[in-house]
Amino acid sequence: MLVLMSAGTRHGNTDRLTDAYIRGLVERDHSVTKVYLGSMRIEGCRGCGACQRPARRCVVRDGMQEIYPLFAECDTVVMASPLYFWTITARLKAFIERLYAISVDDKYPSKDTVLLMTADDDKETTFEHPVQYFRVLSQALGGNEKGIYCAGGCTGCEKTVRSIDKKHLDNAYQMGLEL
Repeated sequence: MLVLMSAGTRHGNTDRLTDAYIRGLVERDHSVTKVYLGSMRIEGCRGCGACQRPARRCVVRDGMQEIYPLFAECDTVVMASPLYFWTITARLKAFIERLYAISVDDKYPSKDTVLLMTADDDKETTFEHPVQYFRVLSQALGGNEKGIYCAGGCTGCEKTVRSIDKKHLDNAYQMGLEL
């Protein structure tokens, strides 16, 4: 299982939510590799098309070279992101764009998918756009959506202390146990 944590800070709300989910996975004996995208340099797709020509490789040399083999080996990809400007982080978006390099005729390897998100807002529509985007991605990866957990009501960098309600951590842990 490949877990991509895309928040800009370690030990923040998204990282804590992700770790709670991972605890549940590990307790069920799942093999987990967690990658912290926040410490990697990952560019977005340049749209050059080189990956679709005979060489079949991305010309951009950055952190994705470490992730491509992990992605190829995993059966499940977990994407964890705080809500930044009504969607996922730019680092996670860059990762998604760069998956084009492994597509063949716009077909992608089939993967189970999971989305974990945090946000300050806790409105009914807070996570509407990123969930919709995730579902499109999940369909491209075979339509094997295994779960979505969105934790609203977290306090972020605008406050002195970041906080996430324990119920979210417990729910994410439970979700990990059930996969």
